[in-house]
Amino acid sequence: MMRYVRYPNQEEWTDIFNRSPFKGFNFSSLDFIDKNVETTDIFDTPILNSNGLQLIQRVRSLNESYILLNFYYELGIPDETEQRKHKDLFINFEAHHYSIKEKFDYYTDVLYFNIFSCWETLGHILNIQYDLKMKRVDFKAIVRSLEKIDTEMFLKLNKIINDVEFKEANKYRHQITHNQLPNIPGLVRTLHKSGVETEKVQEYLCSKNAFKNINSIIELLKKSILIIRK
Repeated sequence: MMRYVRYPNQEEWTDIFNRSPFKGFNFSSLDFIDKNVETTDIFDTPILNSNGLQLIQRVRSLNESYILLNFYYELGIPDETEQRKHKDLFINFEAHHYSIKEKFDYYTDVLYFNIFSCWETLGHILNIQYDLKMKRVDFKAIVRSLEKIDTEMFLKLNKIINDVEFKEANKYRHQITHNQLPNIPGLVRTLHKSGVETEKVQEYLCSKNAFKNINSIIELLKKSILIIRK
């Protein structure tokens, strides 16, 4: 049976938002449109505006999920792994901690999906801005394609996709989507090219590290938006 875990009230919600990375961060769907009337493609303008509106909606969803993630994190989840054996991860848990962690893990998953969805939308915007005509848009591939087109833009965005926190987040997102959840302890099985199968205890992503990584990549996402806007 799932236990009820309360949601933040209005005062708590406002307090978390005021301390969040989204406080004071605003942009317009028109920010991604070329303001030079001599170079503006009139057919690109409505598409860029549409993608800008989608990005705004995704960032709003991201903001809401972050508030809830922060709320459950601050209720306390004693699962830090320092100097602790794998079998003792939840040794300090009381009954209510499992319900809090369940909510925290849910919003962790949601945030990783939402953050990378924002980056994919930025990839679509770049694809249109630079007329790359890339059929299958992937933010990292889009950034790499800019190297010979706009060196300054490439260097700024390449620094983001090579940031250690970005790489860690991408790894977690991939694990959540395709493999085992990194925030649930357990065994993982690997099939090697030789045909040999091995099993090991996967590295556990504790709540503290997940929260730290999410805060870091939100800052990277904000920086990406500021770089790409016109």
